Amino acid sequence: MRSRPYVYVAAFLAALALTACGGSGSPRPPEPSGGRAVGRSDGAELLYRGRGHASAQNPAFSPDGKSVLFTLFEDGYNEGAAALRVLPLHGGGTPGRPGTLLDEADKAAVNLPGSSWHPSAGVTFASDRAGGRDEVWVMPPGGRPSRVTEHGGDSGYLEPSFSPDGSWIVFQEIREKGAGDGGSALGSLWKVRRDGTGRTRLLDGPATGTDNRQPNWSPKGDRLVFQRRERGADAWALYVMNADGSGLRRLTDGPGEHTDPSWSPDGRSVVFSSTAGGLEVPQIFVIPAGGGRPVRVTTRGADYDGAPSWSPDGRWIAFESHPGDEDRPASLWRIPAPGTDGP
Repeated sequence: MRSRPYVYVAAFLAALALTACGGSGSPRPPEPSGGRAVGRSDGAELLYRGRGHASAQNPAFSPDGKSVLFTLFEDGYNEGAAALRVLPLHGGGTPGRPGTLLDEADKAAVNLPGSSWHPSAGVTFASDRAGGRDEVWVMPPGGRPSRVTEHGGDSGYLEPSFSPDGSWIVFQEIREKGAGDGGSALGSLWKVRRDGTGRTRLLDGPATGTDNRQPNWSPKGDRLVFQRRERGADAWALYVMNADGSGLRRLTDGPGEHTDPSWSPDGRSVVFSSTAGGLEVPQIFVIPAGGGRPVRVTTRGADYDGAPSWSPDGRWIAFESHPGDEDRPASLWRIPAPGTDGP
């Protein structure tokens, strides 16, 4: 196994002061994809592709839109140790060399697409870095990782995202069902203050026989969007509820697998990954926050496209993609949002 210092030195994003402390023995960050733009037939542009089996996932824009936070899994899609990286976007959105925010030997630090980066609170993520159980953490600007949650039992706390004011974090709890129930995971949704107080369960997955995951806070702070799978169902649907857990309603009505939701910066739309319309492989779609007809954004049907995030200026959607429907290493892309022309 590798031996690495606690945190890799990050000399990037001085304006936001998102740096960490570490030693000089850390390996170099992965190389960027190259100086020449790489595009797809649907207008998507390559932002980053890792080396070898490394899988770049879960892009989330910085609050100023000048960088993209992402998780780099070492051994393939959702496989192996995972580090938090930050990809700077230079003039015109040209990607630079990624920096390392957090990279620890044999540990996983994973961010959620959407609202996981707050201008004053920092970056929130899930990690097994202390004791092997997944907990919610925050990397404050200019500081070290700070643990938000600490719990017992066999569940994990995952997929955290910030409220607009940065004072609250919403996250999912995953607990395995018993062997007699098929061993499926059932997810509950919780919120907690950034200082670790006020932990409140919003949806109880085991009690309702539902699996609730990937919650993202709306820009106004009044609503949450997430994916849910009902008891006995194979496919996921999108749901919206009030930030206090009331007012639950289904957002997607059509058939298909609907996952990975996050908000547009004005809160009027939700971007997500879906097999709507009978697609074999998920693509990126946008739907009005009040419900309606989804609009397809990516159209390269042979590639899986998922985990989308909207840029703060509303002009771009970043997402992960890999060839085919199998779990191959993913790369990061961006595409103009519907109704815009990009730069």
